Amino acid sequence: MSRLAKLQKTVKDIGLDALLITHLPHIQYLVNYSGSNGLLIIPAQGKPHFFTDFRYKAQVKTEVVGAKVSIIDRDRTIPDTLVEKQLFSDYDHLGFEKNHISYSMYDFLRTKFRHVKLDPQNEIVEKLIMIKSEDEIDAIRKAAQIGDMVYDKVIPEIKPGVTEQDIAAEIAYQTRKCGGEREAFTIIVASGERSALPHGAASSKKIRKGELITLDFGCVYKGFNSDMTRTVALGKVSTELQKIYEIVRAAQQRGIDKAVAGMSARDLDTVCRDYITLHGYGSKFGHSTGHGLGIEVHELPKVSQRGERYKLEPNMVVTIEPGIYLDGLGGVRIEDDVVIRREGCEVLTTSPKELRVL
Repeated sequence: MSRLAKLQKTVKDIGLDALLITHLPHIQYLVNYSGSNGLLIIPAQGKPHFFTDFRYKAQVKTEVVGAKVSIIDRDRTIPDTLVEKQLFSDYDHLGFEKNHISYSMYDFLRTKFRHVKLDPQNEIVEKLIMIKSEDEIDAIRKAAQIGDMVYDKVIPEIKPGVTEQDIAAEIAYQTRKCGGEREAFTIIVASGERSALPHGAASSKKIRKGELITLDFGCVYKGFNSDMTRTVALGKVSTELQKIYEIVRAAQQRGIDKAVAGMSARDLDTVCRDYITLHGYGSKFGHSTGHGLGIEVHELPKVSQRGERYKLEPNMVVTIEPGIYLDGLGGVRIEDDVVIRREGCEVLTTSPKELRVL
């Protein structure tokens, strides 16, 4: 069953006349559109209807699959066109993406279509996206392989005196050289004390000997993302930094060893978190153990203490990325992308995880 067919069945099953899709990554996932402006209507019955503007008139002819396409006039907006075409005149019950709609769009719908019951839907497309096909997993696997290649090419560039931004630029360059479409997110390069910043975007700081350097980056391949983190040392680092590195490495490996279909996402988080807490650093691990990965870098399920309602299922792809962060000293994070299987998990990220001293 196609992605659109699965979603249409869900729309019908929950009693909606139609579902309004406003989140562009979801639109791309459903009808293959990669532009920056669009809106998709999924009726319970009949053909989906996609709207965009004149800039994408030629593009939609080669991209959009499975939906009727309407190109709006240059002097009109998509919402104006919905009114003019009386798109919702036959609908009584319209769902919309609760977490992906602007207030202005919601207010427009509320005032222009007063006869329609507007029904906020939570995670309806997200739950469809959580379970990957083998083709989708292949795309993520390739994105992860590109990440591993980029890592190998960037390591020789990490030397005393180069800046974090220099390394980030090299990562971006190599991402494209190695076959990635673009970076998956803002590249993180954080060295020395800044490695204690979980999301320390690359700065003008120069890298020095005796520091840990955290590299967190990913790429997009055929619309799917990878996400990897490695922490390396430039020369010898302090005993405590070596200690927390080994704790994080062991915690992360325990997560990989225990990840299996049937357990809750919270339980996977607990595996890594309990090990770090046992060694006295629980308060220094402030983020979740991981997240779903696919057409977006952060998807469901949430691999965290708030993830008890998410059961890991075969063909989910998640990250496992515990960390320890010591203010004023430095931090460590190690991250792999894994596919949940019926017996264990398949690790897509293959770069070595022993502390690499440059």
